[in-house]
Amino acid sequence: MAELADRDPAATIVAIVLAAGFSSRMGAFKPLLPFGERTLVDHIVTNLRAAGVGRIHVVTGFQADALAPELTRLGATRAHNSDFAAGMFSSVRVGVASLPRDIEAFLLAPVDVPLLRPSTMARVLRAAAARDSAIVYPTFRGKRGHPPLVRRSLFAEILSSDGDGGLRTLLARHEDEASEVAVFDWG
Repeated sequence: MAELADRDPAATIVAIVLAAGFSSRMGAFKPLLPFGERTLVDHIVTNLRAAGVGRIHVVTGFQADALAPELTRLGATRAHNSDFAAGMFSSVRVGVASLPRDIEAFLLAPVDVPLLRPSTMARVLRAAAARDSAIVYPTFRGKRGHPPLVRRSLFAEILSSDGDGGLRTLLARHEDEASEVAVFDWG
């Protein structure tokens, strides 16, 4: 869309990082797990910023108070999902609801996918600026991955959806409006 091509992507695109879950399979609170010298949430926020995304909204839920100091340190906007036990789609809705009106699209990144390279995210942003697609998926060897970019044209539908089938089902209804960009990042 022209608005993405004509405006600074850092001003028109927000990253929504999903960090509200129970981390039950991990046995520890994922966002604050060490990942090298940093935490998982620090790693993904830092990589998003390196890709040119200046505005980052982190959806909190479980252990939100424990995560708050790290998000403050990182300069990320918190969006709290008080209904986080309802599942990931409830966090997606909270993230979308937290977006200002001037936002044209969001990148969606789960906190537990820290190996996303800044170059991959930047490639998705460049593809979105050059295309009119409602959704831009990064692909590695033909398989879609994170972070997909979702445009404002789908925000209202996300917010009004009952969540049946999750975001994947909702986005699948718009397959004819989606495009893909090949990336070199299996992470």
